[in-house]
Amino acid sequence: MEDLRAERYNEANKPAWDDFVSRLEAHSILFYRDFMEYHSDRFVDYSLMIFQEKKLIAIFPANIDTNNNIHSHQGLSYGGIQFNSKTLFETRLKVYREVLLFLFKNTISTVHLKSIPRCYSADSSNDLIFQWLKGVCFRTDIYSYIPKAHYKNPNRNRTRHVKNALAANIKIRKTDAYSEFWNKILIPNLKQRFGAYPVHTIEEIERLAAQLQNQICFYGAYQKNILRAGVVLFIHRDVVHAQYSAGDNNRDDGSLDLLLDFVIKKYNPEKVFSFGTSSEEFGSRLNKGLLYWKESFRSCNDTQPFYSIETKNYYLLENRLR
Repeated sequence: MEDLRAERYNEANKPAWDDFVSRLEAHSILFYRDFMEYHSDRFVDYSLMIFQEKKLIAIFPANIDTNNNIHSHQGLSYGGIQFNSKTLFETRLKVYREVLLFLFKNTISTVHLKSIPRCYSADSSNDLIFQWLKGVCFRTDIYSYIPKAHYKNPNRNRTRHVKNALAANIKIRKTDAYSEFWNKILIPNLKQRFGAYPVHTIEEIERLAAQLQNQICFYGAYQKNILRAGVVLFIHRDVVHAQYSAGDNNRDDGSLDLLLDFVIKKYNPEKVFSFGTSSEEFGSRLNKGLLYWKESFRSCNDTQPFYSIETKNYYLLENRLR
């Protein structure tokens, strides 16, 4: 096969890595190094860069666990090997082979790949490559989104709540009130309803928002200057993702419904609007209430599969092309 070279990422490669991320087929701010490294104390980075001669042609955001297994970075919602949009299938095949061979030579037996949702990229050729590599799908999550320029209005129940919010004179503002949202609404909401906490601490989200000012923003629903609901958006090139959304305990007046209707109508004409997953317990159960709430905004559903691949299977990609 054509001469390729995989090597581990190091800090000196940050400009080249970030420049490549800006041109990815499946662009996501999660792959920028400033975002990946906010939780570097929790994960041992094992990201790879793949070169063809001196040209960077693919990246693999990854970490290594205590059992010497490699993962699509566990601090990110999705991942896998990332290419730019002009990469031919033959080149993709060679990159996968090179990555697995590199890991195999470094005594790593298994790699766990977390697929990127299809709403970020129309290319699904990875499915065929995983099949050829005898990959085992060990988990599948449901993933909800609204295709670009598809949103008009939510369903009847949600529309009624939006009208209630308008009648209650609730106003939508773009602000920097992350701390107020975290402490007064988001943390109490997640703890009460799901027994969970935000993935990001308030210090982490404020630092990320400062570093990625054009890609992370907060919108609040206010009634007489009192914050009633909030949403944190991650803004990628082709997708806007609602990373966090929550309202206070008074749900009848529709403050959160109005807020989501507002941001969807603002961004969906130009971008996909992503709600993310409604799967729980490693993909074995669905949160039906959460899924219905997303579907009430006319979202459609897709799957996000997770695969385990043995690195010794790199040879299975040889001679696949005539």
